Amino acid sequence: MDRLINDDGQVRFGIFESPVDEINYRDYPLTTPMGFKIPAFVRNLMFNQFVFFGLTGPDVIVGMAVVDLKYLSNGFLYVYDRKDNTVTEAGATTLPISRKIFIDPTPENVSCGFALGKLAISMADNTITAAAKDIDIHLAIVPAATKPLRIATRAGYTGWVYTQKTTPINVSGEVLLKGRRIPIASPSHMGLMDWTAGYMRRKTFWNWAASAATLPDGRSFGMNLACGVNETSFTENAFWIDGKMTKVDMVQFEFNPENFYAPWHVTSRDGKIDLTFTGAQQRSEHINAGLVATKFTQLMGEFEGALKTGDNKTIHISHCPGWAEDHYAKW
Repeated sequence: MDRLINDDGQVRFGIFESPVDEINYRDYPLTTPMGFKIPAFVRNLMFNQFVFFGLTGPDVIVGMAVVDLKYLSNGFLYVYDRKDNTVTEAGATTLPISRKIFIDPTPENVSCGFALGKLAISMADNTITAAAKDIDIHLAIVPAATKPLRIATRAGYTGWVYTQKTTPINVSGEVLLKGRRIPIASPSHMGLMDWTAGYMRRKTFWNWAASAATLPDGRSFGMNLACGVNETSFTENAFWIDGKMTKVDMVQFEFNPENFYAPWHVTSRDGKIDLTFTGAQQRSEHINAGLVATKFTQLMGEFEGALKTGDNKTIHISHCPGWAEDHYAKW
């Protein structure tokens, strides 16, 4: 499928087996819930995009993102040193006035960047580079090893969201952290990518859990679970064992919002997920700027528990690195 919006201006909702080359959002005639047409320049301002890339390994967990809200842009980068339990991070928020801050609407051919001050992030042509004070990252990725989950769902009465989750991703390269060189190579290190765009709800929230790793028996493992977003008719919940996807039903997150480091319990209605996540470190943002707001906590830690595949085989995981997140946003 070449484009998400068809010739009649309608969104193709569902889970897609074939690639979606372009999110041609400018062809969508967005209206208010009462049917009033929204001018094109306002529609462009209402379209949100973000790309997150994560890396796990025995020594580090890395996260980086480019966020484009059209009227505001954000980039962040962090490296969690698992051995000394410290996080080195950088972030910046700015008006999107630079050509160095962008996300192309092409999920199959990821191209995005953020450059402001000492923070620079680039994801393009299967190459990822990022730099900030005390951090310098150069990676090559091979996303074709895993078939991504591609999904488009309704968001509110007239909005919609397209998201593409790819995990695990083979990686190679290096991370320089405070002058220390950390070689990066699969299978001991694995990556994941979350590419999302759409006319999202004005106020939204989600909980999210994800992993990209290699199991002790040598099989690759990836996981993406969420609740609170992208659940209208379809869900973005799935896990991959050696590249084979198992689709998962609705997911429940149980955690203590007063103590994110207390164990999280993540289960699914269909019994395929029964996991405990324990956070070791976190990155958080609390911004209330009137028009926009975010209350965001992303934890890095480990998963324990069991998953059940589509052919009824149980996979036990232990000390599996990954992320859990609690996020409220007013776009």
